[in-house]
Amino acid sequence: MEPISPLFFGNDDDLRDELFKLITHLHSQTLLICGEGLENFSNHNEEIRGNYLWSICDLAERSLLLLKQARPTNEIVVTPN
Repeated sequence: MEPISPLFFGNDDDLRDELFKLITHLHSQTLLICGEGLENFSNHNEEIRGNYLWSICDLAERSLLLLKQARPTNEIVVTPN
């Protein structure tokens, strides 16, 4: 699997929405490992564990790439619900 490099064309609100979506997904995936315990994750075969960890890294990378596209004068603030 190869990472997907986002090419984002939109306004700052769209960018913020996309970043929020990616980071929320990333948070959910890491919570599954944290919340269910590492033992449950370890019970999966090596391929599943590798793909799962790769997808977490890919989400983080795509989030960073999108963040680089944000204009430096704008602040992106994420507040908890």
